[in-house]
Amino acid sequence: SAFAEALRFCVYKLRESANMSPASIHQNGPQTSQANPAEIFHGISHVSTDVNNAWYPLCTHKEVPKKGACKRPLATRILGQPVALFRDESNTVRCFADRCPHKNAKLSVGRVVNGKLECFYHGWQFDSHSGAVDHIPFLLHDKSIPAQAVTKAYPCVEKYNLVWVWPGDVEKADGGLIPFFEDFTDRKMMWSGWSLETPIDHSLWVENVLDHAHVNFVHDGQFTSRGLACPLKQVVTPTKTGIKGVQVRESEKFAHEATSLELEWVAPCLGIVRLVFGSQIANLYIFGVPMAPGMSRLLLSSYASSALMGVTMDHLPLPRGLKYLLQMNVPSRDAIAMTSQMRNMREGCSPLELPIACDEMAVIYRRWHARAFTDDVWWKGWNGTLDVEDLAKSAGQSCFGAAACGEFERDVARSSLWAPMCGKALAQRFANQRHESDPFAQPLWKNALMLAAAGAVGALVTLRVAKQTS
Repeated sequence: SAFAEALRFCVYKLRESANMSPASIHQNGPQTSQANPAEIFHGISHVSTDVNNAWYPLCTHKEVPKKGACKRPLATRILGQPVALFRDESNTVRCFADRCPHKNAKLSVGRVVNGKLECFYHGWQFDSHSGAVDHIPFLLHDKSIPAQAVTKAYPCVEKYNLVWVWPGDVEKADGGLIPFFEDFTDRKMMWSGWSLETPIDHSLWVENVLDHAHVNFVHDGQFTSRGLACPLKQVVTPTKTGIKGVQVRESEKFAHEATSLELEWVAPCLGIVRLVFGSQIANLYIFGVPMAPGMSRLLLSSYASSALMGVTMDHLPLPRGLKYLLQMNVPSRDAIAMTSQMRNMREGCSPLELPIACDEMAVIYRRWHARAFTDDVWWKGWNGTLDVEDLAKSAGQSCFGAAACGEFERDVARSSLWAPMCGKALAQRFANQRHESDPFAQPLWKNALMLAAAGAVGALVTLRVAKQTS
């Protein structure tokens, strides 16, 4: 089909773009380079490309409601594999393959009953530990449950406010391999987080984090300005799990009052932004989780030392629509750029065609990505024969519907560039993903009342922080 051909060409261009090496980066564009592997990977050849056997955060802990709060599982994908997340009787998060072995209905459209996942179609219930069916309402009394009545149970851990899932070999799953940073357990740091499924390839979200040069223009008027743009280069060093980059620029300021900025990539899909604002710090952990080719779950887990960093939004009594607008305000600008990239990639472009000095981290990441995310990485379907183009098409239809065919792209491209309304398309999708009603349908009086309360709380927080820093 035309879709399959476009996707195939897009994958080809992703690989073609990975043929750039750090040695080819210069101010006027790429040069042909016959670099050896050590040069190509800039000291990161030790970073694992076994992306199946890795921990991925599929959502925040809040998105799998506690027992009794919701009877519906959370559906998503990881490397193409459809999964359903729910909490058992002890409030432990479980992850099952999203298929009932009876008539192959999706378990995610079922419900959770007494901590057990129940199929919507015929009421088959699954043991929350093993994934084996332990109750069939219509089974004859003299018959036993078939041994084949089981669905795959994935290793799943709730840690650091996130829900981590291991999609690869179960025997290789080691909780000690979950990424850890000091922020995760520092009680002085304030946490906030959310996730959003997008019809944008996961690699673009990761690369976007490593691309500091976009900030002054894409986010002009948000937390920085185009007037702060100046010559920039990256000093890149390898780490045990990826690369770290210090941004060297002529101006001392990075984003208004920010005086220091460091970027880091942790394989397979984590980008980190570390900002210093005088005595305050803000660290953003941004995951581009690969759902399927061309689609991802964007997950933000942020830590900050001050309420002024904006991480208290989850706790303010804001109208739901406004809260979502503010949360989606920044990523919606990025989505405008990346949906346009996706469209041009489908029509023959590569994601990074003319790199300069400030693109070094992106070039190194692209080389690793081309080596790691081959066609063999992706799920091959329930019968093991599904090809990558058909997977992308099916996953796009099931996860995004019309959004996968350009609706999402048009919505973000046509939205207002001015805060906070530029996040409306993403805010509506955010609510829809959570099975919520229209977040902008609340009565005006209710919004006004909540805004007044939020303003009062915000003023108190600001005064408190001002006293602490004075």
